[in-house]
Amino acid sequence: MRQKVKYNLGDVVGSCIFLEERPIKVIGKSKTKRRVALFKCSCGKSFEAIILQVKNGNTKSCGCLRDNKIKEQGFKNSTHGQRKHPLYKMWQGMLRRCRDPKDFGYYNYGGRGITVCERWKDINNFLEDMYNSYHPGLELDRINVNGNYELENCRWVTRKQNMNNMRRNRIVEYNGIKKTVSEWSDELNIPYKRLLARLNNWDVEKSFTYQISYK
Repeated sequence: MRQKVKYNLGDVVGSCIFLEERPIKVIGKSKTKRRVALFKCSCGKSFEAIILQVKNGNTKSCGCLRDNKIKEQGFKNSTHGQRKHPLYKMWQGMLRRCRDPKDFGYYNYGGRGITVCERWKDINNFLEDMYNSYHPGLELDRINVNGNYELENCRWVTRKQNMNNMRRNRIVEYNGIKKTVSEWSDELNIPYKRLLARLNNWDVEKSFTYQISYK
């Protein structure tokens, strides 16, 4: 079992200063428990945040860095004023995939029950959680392909990494049930590469039911 890291007053965590630990918080629908603490920002303000997010750099400030970025680029700090923000289309696409049956990607997202957490339905909250760790060229990726769009399940990856993840998490429907190729591989006890090769050449029924005859 991994040993709990103890932080002391004044310890530098990520780009912030640790002040005191707060009660553990339960995050998202997955009910994940996360350690929370009070930190001091470089601007001098105190703020509460998830320790892991500060440690890995996803949270770098009390929000002042995000506000400064927005101010420098001339964006208004309101939902409707974010249309020119570099992450606006990404945020909009995330919502559309999960909510609009007419969207090209809906089948693999909203059609499978993937949703956007309530907090991220407001673009300002999305920017607060994700903009500080964003760099041009990165794409939004869900760590668990069956999980929702929420802070604990999202990260920034390169286009190449995202394409690899998409290929690995290809969704296949069989008998009304949608799962990734990896999940079907485990359920059917068919090696992943063998099953993928079948699906690339055969229909789903034959790929899943073909029996190798050993004589």
